[in-house]
Amino acid sequence: MMRKCNACGHRYDEETWTCPACGHAPGQIAGFPTMVEDSGVEHPREFDEETYRQMTAYEDGSFYITSRFDLMYWCFRRFFPDTKRFLDFGGGTGFWLEALATRHPEIDLFGSDLAVESLHNMKRRLGDKATIFHTDAEHLPFDAHFDLIGSFDVVEHIEDDIGVIEQFRPALRDGGGIMLTVPQHMSLWSVLDDKTGHKRRYVGDELARKVRKAGFDVLLDTSFMASLFVPQWISRRFMSQSADSVADTEHSLPGPLNAAFRAALVAELATIKAGARYPFGGMRIVAARKLS
Repeated sequence: MMRKCNACGHRYDEETWTCPACGHAPGQIAGFPTMVEDSGVEHPREFDEETYRQMTAYEDGSFYITSRFDLMYWCFRRFFPDTKRFLDFGGGTGFWLEALATRHPEIDLFGSDLAVESLHNMKRRLGDKATIFHTDAEHLPFDAHFDLIGSFDVVEHIEDDIGVIEQFRPALRDGGGIMLTVPQHMSLWSVLDDKTGHKRRYVGDELARKVRKAGFDVLLDTSFMASLFVPQWISRRFMSQSADSVADTEHSLPGPLNAAFRAALVAELATIKAGARYPFGGMRIVAARKLS
C-alpha cells in the first residue's frame, strides 16, 4: 500500500499527496489534485454539461447500461471478490464508483480522469466516499497500491493502449488485477465514435492479446451483446445520422422493445456465467491478473 512521489520517486505509506521525503505536493486543477500539471499531457475534449446529463439519464432503465453493469458486476464478484482498494481509471460519469460505494462501502475507492467535468461528476456522486484526482496512466502516483483497476470504455480513446495497460502494473499489488471494457467491430463504427474521440473499435481477441503483452494473465475474454448484433448494426448503418440520434436510438427505446432487448441480454449473460464465450458482439470485456 504505497503512494509514489512523481517528483523524487519516494514511496511512502501515508494517506497524503505531500511527499514526506522532498515535500513535493501536486498542483490543483479545478480543485482536484493533478499529477500532470507540467507534463505537457494533452487534455481530452470536454463534454458539455448537457451531454453528461444525457449520459447520466440513460443510466436509468437503458437495457444496454443496465445489462453492461450486470456483466461487469458479475465479473467483479467472480474474479476479484476480495478487493479492498479499487481505482476507476477514466471514471466518466461516476456510475460504477457510485454503485460500488453503495454495495461495498468497505472498499477504499479512487477515481481519476483527464476530463475535468468527469472529476466534478464523480465528486458530485461520491462526495467523500472516494478519492478523486486528475491524472493519466503514466503519472499514476501509486506503487503496489490497488487490488483492482477498472477502465471502462477508456482505452479505445488512447493511441498507445498497450502503454496505458502496462502502466497499470506498477500500481497493482502482487496478485492484483484489471477489468477493461471496450467497443467492438469496426463495422459498428458511427458518428458517435467520431464525436467521442475513439481511435478504434476492437476486433476479436485483440484486447486480450494486448493485455497479455502488457504482462497479465487473462481470466475472462468475451464479447457481449452478441444476441443484439444485427439490430445494433442496422441502427448504426441506416437509422442514425448524427451522434445524438445514435445515442437516442440505442438508449431511449420504447418500453416494450427496451424490455425485450433487456431480456435477451439477461439470457446472454446467464450463458456467460455458465461458461459460454462469444466471439462477436457490440462490446468486449477482459479481466486479467498481474503476472509476477
